[in-house]
Amino acid sequence: MIRGAARLRLARFRRNRDGAVAVMAAVAGGLLCLFTAAVVDLGVLALHTRRVQGAADLAALSAARVLERGEAPARSAADGTVQANVSPEAVVAVSTVLGVYRPDPGTPRNQRFQPGGSANAARVEVASPAPLFFAPLLLGRDRVVVVRRAVAARVGGAPPKAMISIGSRLARLDGGLVNQLLGALTGSKVSLSLMDYRRLIDLDVNLLGFTDALAVDLGVEVGDYDRLLATQVDAGRALKVLEALAGGKDGGALGRLASASAGVEVKLGDLIGADVQAPDGLRQGLDASVSALDLVMALLEVGAGPRQIALDLGVPAGLADLKTTLAIGERPNRSPWLTVTADGRPVIRTAQARLYVRARTAQSLSGLARVELPILIDLAASEARLKSLSCDPARSVEVDVRPGLARASIGVVDEARLHDFKTALVPRQATLLSVLGLVSVAAKADIEVADAGFRPLRFDAADIQAQRIKTMTSRGLVGGLVASLLQRLEVTVNVIGLGLGLGDLTKALGLLLTPLGPVLDGVLNPVLDLLGLKLGEADVAVHGLSCPDQQRSTPRLVG
Repeated sequence: MIRGAARLRLARFRRNRDGAVAVMAAVAGGLLCLFTAAVVDLGVLALHTRRVQGAADLAALSAARVLERGEAPARSAADGTVQANVSPEAVVAVSTVLGVYRPDPGTPRNQRFQPGGSANAARVEVASPAPLFFAPLLLGRDRVVVVRRAVAARVGGAPPKAMISIGSRLARLDGGLVNQLLGALTGSKVSLSLMDYRRLIDLDVNLLGFTDALAVDLGVEVGDYDRLLATQVDAGRALKVLEALAGGKDGGALGRLASASAGVEVKLGDLIGADVQAPDGLRQGLDASVSALDLVMALLEVGAGPRQIALDLGVPAGLADLKTTLAIGERPNRSPWLTVTADGRPVIRTAQARLYVRARTAQSLSGLARVELPILIDLAASEARLKSLSCDPARSVEVDVRPGLARASIGVVDEARLHDFKTALVPRQATLLSVLGLVSVAAKADIEVADAGFRPLRFDAADIQAQRIKTMTSRGLVGGLVASLLQRLEVTVNVIGLGLGLGDLTKALGLLLTPLGPVLDGVLNPVLDLLGLKLGEADVAVHGLSCPDQQRSTPRLVG
């Protein structure tokens, strides 16, 4: 009976639904209390984390303001700032480290600060416990240590930078020749006067103003140099921007060049390079000027790509005919013409070039016939890189320069292959004169100039101010190019195919050609001058040197 009654009562309890809501409310209330406790503690933790991060930010800025005083004052400034923004009893540790911050986009953000060196930044780490009110009941601990870090750098405290260019020599200027070169590079007819070109030489262009104006025209945010240098721009559009900046001082020349240059695409990074493309660093480096004509020539040379150009250089005295073909290649490794750099990167290079000349003498050789003289000038790229720079006590820049391998030959080549710079041209012995198969005069000559390593060129403050072009000449070159070739001429005279040499004929050939060496040098040098190229020579200029003043620069948070 007792067991039966117990089973009955148990069955009734199971079926009874009275009080279910109260049970559920009690359970939910307990969970809600736990959730509320967790939210309160998380809120306190978030608020404390924010306070500690703010203190670290302010401490880093305080330390960066006194970098020049050394590590101890910087640490003291950071400690005082943290104590003022977080209660002293809530601070476990403050760590202050001075070092170098390099805003290199190719480096992960957390690795851009490196301790030591010539400090331009301070990193502060603050550790502080956040109080917990309810967590001890759940976790058995009444606090969580919050660690926050901040890095502040001097805006002007980045390493000083120099702006250098290679390949620019406009001392000699022939308006007709420049028209031919620019016409070939643009694919349009260019007709500017010598006075127009003189105006462009005398017109200084501030590269910072030009790049910022170009960014506005292209819809790129001013200061976003990474994006700007990666942008492809129509050369005509870029020259229109340059024309607006000139304010009429170009006499309308830039407008005409802009029209002729439409359709020539230029990647700005192939024109202007930078080893550090952070907005502040590049902005400071670009605050320097270049000649407008230098900029135009470089813009079109970079944009036009490989070209083969037939030049009309006229026929100087002593010659009956002169035909000249110029082939311009690309700059190796897409090297920029100009770079803003703080160290030896990047190496900047000139374009490769070949000049093939076929000259015919006005006088005949010993009354037999006029002499045909084929000359090939093959120029590999010259190289330059920043070696060192100094801001104190005197401003100066030292550039390492190596003139490219250069070769000049008297010989015959396949003219259709001049523009193929991937294949070496090997000149064949040239037949200078042939008379009815009875008498023939053949000849060859070669000059090769190469420097094994870099040699320094130094630019002082006056050189930089004047944007003075300095030339590094290979040690192996003496005298004029064509004149040197003619001195090395190896002549073979054949009579009726027997290979018999005629000494008098060889001597007469020397007397005929020797005076033409300086004449041909005078004709060909201006062509190479305009391109900043010459056998065994490299032209380099330093356009600016930025020396940031750490004393007056403003610290800013960078990490």
